[in-house]
Amino acid sequence: MAESTRVREASADEPLIVFKQTAPADKQAATLASPSASTPDLAGAWRPAPGRVWSASEFAAAPASRPAPALNLAAAHPTTPRAPASLAQTVLTPGDAPSSPDYAPPTQRKPLGKQAAGTFAQWLETQPDAFGNGPVPSEAEIRRIFNDAVKAAADRSPQVRQAYAEYQAANADVDEAKGQRWPQLDIGTQSPGLQFGPGAGNGSNPGSAITANVTTTVFDWGRTSKTIGSRKHLADAARQRYETELENSAYEVSNTLIELGKQRVVVELSQQFVDRMETLVKMLSEIVAVDRGRGSELTQAKTRLLQAQALRDAAEAKVRDAELTLTKLVGENAVMIPRTREWQLERGNLARLLAEVNDHPGIRQAQSEADAADLHVKAVRAAGLPQVNWVVSASTGRDSLGRRQPWQTMLTLNWAAFRGGSTSAATAAAGQRATASWQKIEQQRRDLEYGVRTADQDANTMLERANLYRGLSAETDRVRKAFFEQWYHLGRRTLLDVLIAENDHYGNQVSEVSNRFDSYQAVFREYASAGVLARWLAEGKA
Repeated sequence: MAESTRVREASADEPLIVFKQTAPADKQAATLASPSASTPDLAGAWRPAPGRVWSASEFAAAPASRPAPALNLAAAHPTTPRAPASLAQTVLTPGDAPSSPDYAPPTQRKPLGKQAAGTFAQWLETQPDAFGNGPVPSEAEIRRIFNDAVKAAADRSPQVRQAYAEYQAANADVDEAKGQRWPQLDIGTQSPGLQFGPGAGNGSNPGSAITANVTTTVFDWGRTSKTIGSRKHLADAARQRYETELENSAYEVSNTLIELGKQRVVVELSQQFVDRMETLVKMLSEIVAVDRGRGSELTQAKTRLLQAQALRDAAEAKVRDAELTLTKLVGENAVMIPRTREWQLERGNLARLLAEVNDHPGIRQAQSEADAADLHVKAVRAAGLPQVNWVVSASTGRDSLGRRQPWQTMLTLNWAAFRGGSTSAATAAAGQRATASWQKIEQQRRDLEYGVRTADQDANTMLERANLYRGLSAETDRVRKAFFEQWYHLGRRTLLDVLIAENDHYGNQVSEVSNRFDSYQAVFREYASAGVLARWLAEGKA
């Protein structure tokens, strides 16, 4: 017997089995020599163990008792579309080409009205990270844009105009107090007196006369000078309040611009997330049209699409809110803020900003108010002491003999000797207000210092966190693509894994943008807490 062929004669009711030497034992296949056998092709699905000796009867009985495994193999791959009804009994092998025109493998199935790989390539090649990665605007450009918006807001801000009007009123109060140092001229007149009753007509009736009195303060224990000093400090406090309102307006405008820039980027990311989900839903709709058993995957994709649309709509609502706030602040003037995911903004010098806290307009306002309160205490105390005035008076009236009245000059002494304790009470009240003003300074200084430190720490922490999210977004971008390929081609992932990876990638992108722009807001907040935001925007130095 030759080694290449081994043949044994079979009985009349036993089929003839032919063995041929073709390949190693792990790739050998047994075939029926009878051409009328209808048993499906078992090539590649049933292999004898190497080294075992088989008998002809075992080979003859094996195909009859073993079910067709090719159908089970086809069902073992979840990503393989279910064959149409016309192919229900057809066994497919890797080299077979189905005769039905309705079937195509997943990677060769053509979308309706598009090329075969169009939808798949679009879904994989969509790169949200490409948005906003253009030229990064410089710090000088950012400051110029923001400074123009701050100036426009200051020109139309009611709070700023109100503070300026109060500053002008405080200056007028100073002039009013200064006027008390000059001689005070009083001019009066009276009509002729009507006499009635007993003795009427016995005296003279000089008729109408004009009187003039000039009163000059000679000594008042410094009441007038202290009143003038108190008013000057109040005027300076009003000016510092005006500066504070400018700082507040600058920070409000800057914060709104940063929020608008952040939400616009989030809207773009959300829209691209929606586009990917829409493409995935369309792909699954075409697959479900062929394989109805995968309808649950389509439902999952539609659910995630609705969630993506809700996130996009929420971001668009925040954009509209920021635009309305910006319009309220700067009017209809268009502010062209950079639409990039990163701005070139550096943190301020912490030590220098802390040194600037003592010159904060709010601190200077509180100090001026405290100084004014101290001088007011002294002025109230001096008002309760005797006051010496020089008085000069004259009248155009005549006496009973028809002679003109002479001019008179004199010194007068006025002293509020008893007022029921009101003078001492007013002095005590003014003293307590002065003490409260000094305590306000200390509390405000502490709040501003901690505000600068907190803002500086937030700027650093959020920027580092944004960089971490950037790296995480790059990794999740690769993960989502790998999951999609494993689900679409290999069936090693479920659609839920793909959707979770997509959602994680979108969330990491939004977190990166949010933390980065929050760090920009912290940079502006530390300048505002130091009271140098407007100066930094205009001059570039704190």
